[in-house]
Amino acid sequence: MNENNVINEVTSKQPRLSENFIKVITRNELSHSYLFNGESGVGKLALALFITMGIFCPNRKNGYPCGQCNECRRITEQQHPDVVIIKPDGQSIKVDQVRYLKDEFSKSGLEGNKKVFIIQDAEKMTSGAANSLLKFIEEPGNNIFSFLLTTNMNLILPTIISRTQVIELQHLDTDSFEDKLSKMGILKSQLHLVNKLTNSTEMVKVWQEDDWLSKMQNSVGNWFDLIVNNDAEAFVTIQSNFMPLVIDKDHRAPVINMMIAIFEDVLNYKYLKLGQFSFPNNEKNIELLANKISSKTLVQILKIILGCNKQISINVSFQNILESITLKIMNILNR
Repeated sequence: MNENNVINEVTSKQPRLSENFIKVITRNELSHSYLFNGESGVGKLALALFITMGIFCPNRKNGYPCGQCNECRRITEQQHPDVVIIKPDGQSIKVDQVRYLKDEFSKSGLEGNKKVFIIQDAEKMTSGAANSLLKFIEEPGNNIFSFLLTTNMNLILPTIISRTQVIELQHLDTDSFEDKLSKMGILKSQLHLVNKLTNSTEMVKVWQEDDWLSKMQNSVGNWFDLIVNNDAEAFVTIQSNFMPLVIDKDHRAPVINMMIAIFEDVLNYKYLKLGQFSFPNNEKNIELLANKISSKTLVQILKIILGCNKQISINVSFQNILESITLKIMNILNR
């Protein structure tokens, strides 16, 4: 991410926040610690880097960082000696990482008297790391600024939250996001689905690898058609079609969310007669099922799929979870 990309991303995704923070920096009223809460893709890291550029940039114009100087460049390239960025080491942020951070910040600034640290995915801190950080942000010292970034503030220690200024980042504008998706090569038949699944273009790029998104959308659509037609082959498709595409743990959530999305299509058609589907290729069976089942049954099915998140958290086999969902849904529809 280069300096101009940071400025462009922030001003397009979070125009109000970027403008407000420029005013705060200009008035020297920046708080020592912030918690940025928002969905993936809304610009949390870009906003933190943008503010950091505003803190260090010697050539600010109307409060905005120039985006061209050596300070701006090194910050966005994550090469500035007085700016430390921490992200999960594997599945979590460990206590040793926070200790390293504290050691770095116990030293004087290498090039000035200001220091900034940014913690990505702050909700993934271990309890030891979180408690170690808590002691640090209680008394951070002069000219030390911290930015904690999270997609789920509920997983952050309340004591940490109470010592930070919480900033909620707005959702992305749907039209502008879909425009970006179209430019990335996302098919028109996939736009509505992708918009339901994520706000992150980076995540979409991952799903585009090896045509994963199209393959998974087709697999879920085929599974749904088999269920609507009471075909036991729906159970078999979990092992044969789904599991080869579940490459790692990060690919589990979008699979579940796709299954939810196709039944939401049924729900939306049943009550709102919406013609915009996440699974447009399955329109015929979506309408068929919507006209056939009751609202009570539809809610039962959605609850079954939503309930699997608890099983995932306790490491139940993902294949077993999907097969169980399939059998339960078919059982409900055959009553």
